[in-house]
Amino acid sequence: MSSEASDGSDYHESTKSKARKHRPRKRQKRIKEEQLDIEDVERIEFPLEPLFSALRKDYADDDDSFEQLMEPLVDHLLQARISVEQGLIEVDDSGKATRPLRRSEIASLEQKLGNKDNLSPMEALILRKIKLERQRARVNIKTPNIKAPDSPLTPLPPVPPTPPVNAEVLDALNNIETTPFENSFLARLHGIHQPPPGLIAIDWEARTPWMNLMTDIHEHYTFAHPERECPMHEPAPITYSTLHAYHLAQVHDLLERSFWPGIDVSDSLDYQPERCTVIAMYKKVVVGVAMIISPVQTYITYLAVKSGWDKSQIARNMLYHLIKMNRDKDFTLHVSTNSSAMLLYNQFGFKIEEFVAGFYSEYLHPDSRASKNAFKLRLRRL
Repeated sequence: MSSEASDGSDYHESTKSKARKHRPRKRQKRIKEEQLDIEDVERIEFPLEPLFSALRKDYADDDDSFEQLMEPLVDHLLQARISVEQGLIEVDDSGKATRPLRRSEIASLEQKLGNKDNLSPMEALILRKIKLERQRARVNIKTPNIKAPDSPLTPLPPVPPTPPVNAEVLDALNNIETTPFENSFLARLHGIHQPPPGLIAIDWEARTPWMNLMTDIHEHYTFAHPERECPMHEPAPITYSTLHAYHLAQVHDLLERSFWPGIDVSDSLDYQPERCTVIAMYKKVVVGVAMIISPVQTYITYLAVKSGWDKSQIARNMLYHLIKMNRDKDFTLHVSTNSSAMLLYNQFGFKIEEFVAGFYSEYLHPDSRASKNAFKLRLRRL
C-alpha cells in the first residue's frame, strides 16, 4: 500500500512540474495573483461538446494537447472572467453572452474593415461606431446610457375603424355638374372672353421684361399721383394659337424687324395653318411667330420673338407646340453660325448636318452683326 501511495504522489508531482515547464513564468504569476471570488461571479452556461470533440480529433495522441490548445486562449479566458466579475457581460438579441472588445481587437477590426473596398451595411455601421467611440474618448465624452422608463408604457388607443362609404352620397357628389364659366360669378367680374379660334395653350406664369416694366410704370404712377383715379392693371396670360388673317399685319412687322424687309407669309393661310403655324399673343399684341413650310416639308422658315419679350420661354414653347403638332416628322432649318438660337435647338435634339458658307448673303444687311454663314440642323424623329 505504501508503495502504491508513493507512486501516486510521484505521479502528481511530475505532472505539476511538467505543467510549470511548458507555461511562461509571467503568465503563471499573473494567474496566481488574480484571486477571484467564484461565488460572486455570475455563471454562464455554454456547451463543452465542441471543445471535447476538438481535443479528441486533433490532440488524441499528444501528451501536451491541453497546453497547446489552451495556450493561445488564456488571455481571452482571463478577459472573459474579468468581464463577468465586473458585470460587463451582456446578452445579445440571439441570447448569446458577449463581452466588450479590447483595444487591440478594436484596432485589428478597424484595420481589417478599412482595407476592404466594398463594405456591407453592417460592416460600415461597425466601422462608423468604432470611429465614433474614439472621438468620444478623445474629448472625454462617455457613451450615453439609455434606460427604459420605470413606469409602464401607456398603450395607444385603438384606431377607430373607417366608416363605410355611402354609395348614394358618392354617386350624388359625382353627378354634380359644374357651373359653366359664362354663368359664374367670376365671369361677371372679369367679363366673358371667348377663347380665340385655333387656341393651342394659355400660359399664366410667364413674366417678360416688358410686362415687368409696365407693372413698375403703373405702380410708380399710382404712388406719384394718389389724388388721381388710376385704371386697374389686370394681368393677362400669353396665349398660343394658329395663324389667322387678323395676325398678318403684326406678324409681317415682327418678322421684318427680326430678319429682313419684304417678308410676306400670307400664303401660309393656304397650307394647313393649324399644323404649320404658332402665334404667341399678349392680349392683342403678337409677341412671337413660329412657322414651317407645310406638314409634308417640315422646314422651319421663321422663329422670332418680339424685342422685350425674350428670355421668357416663349420661343421654347412655340417650338415645342410646332413639333408636337407634327409627330413623327423630321424637322430641318438653317441658323446663323453666331446665333444664340443654337442653344435652344440643341436642347430639342437638333444636330448639325452641314455648314453652308454665305447662306444669308442675299438677305442680311451688310452692317448686320449676324454671320452670313449658316449651319443646317436636323431633328430626326424616325
